Amino acid sequence: MPLETVTVFFDYLCPYAWRFSEVAEIVRKELGVRFEWAHFSLYQANHDGDDGWQLWNERLRDRSASGTRGVLPFLASLAAKRQGDAAHDVFRRELMRLRHVEHQPFHHSTVLEAAERADLHASSFERDLADPELRTALAQEHHAAVDAQVVATPTLAFDGGGAAYVRIGEVPADATEAVALYRGVRGMLSDYPYLETVRRTRPRGN
Repeated sequence: MPLETVTVFFDYLCPYAWRFSEVAEIVRKELGVRFEWAHFSLYQANHDGDDGWQLWNERLRDRSASGTRGVLPFLASLAAKRQGDAAHDVFRRELMRLRHVEHQPFHHSTVLEAAERADLHASSFERDLADPELRTALAQEHHAAVDAQVVATPTLAFDGGGAAYVRIGEVPADATEAVALYRGVRGMLSDYPYLETVRRTRPRGN
C-alpha cells in the first residue's frame, strides 16, 4: 500500500511544476507515494477580475506556442484522463517533457506526440479533446484549487491536511537526492506547522 496520497496542483506552462513532476516520479517508484495531479491555471489566477474573462472560454488559436495561454494542454490532459489514471500519468509526464526538456511549443501536433508516446487510443483521444465538457471540467478543477487557497504551482496538499508551494531550481542529480529532497520538504512541513515561508535571497539582477 502507498505511504500516502499527495495532490499536486499544477500548470503545464510552469517549469517548477515540471521539475517537481520529475521528483515525484522518482518518489513514486522509490517510496510508493501516490500523486494525484490537479489542474490550476496560473494565467487565470493572474487575471481574475479582468471584466469576467475566463480562460476556459478562450477559442483555441492555431500555432500558439502557449497552447492559447495553456488551454490546449489542460484540455488534452483531461482527454487523456478519460483513458485511465495510469495513461494520464504517462501522458502528463511526456507532455511536460516535450515542453520543458525538448522545448516544443504547445501546438496540436505536440499534444498528439505526447498521446502517441503514452500509447493512448488515438481516435478516442482526438474525439475527447473536442468535447466541450472538458472546458467545464477545467473550470471546476481550477475553482476547487482556488477554494483550497492555491495561488501558485506546484502546490502540494498532503494527507491529513497541510499544503505548500514548493519551487525547485533544478532537477536533483539522482534518485537518492530526489528522495532526500522530498523527505526533507515533507518532514519540515510536518514538524513545523507554524513555518509559513522560506525564501532564499538572490543577488540583484537574478
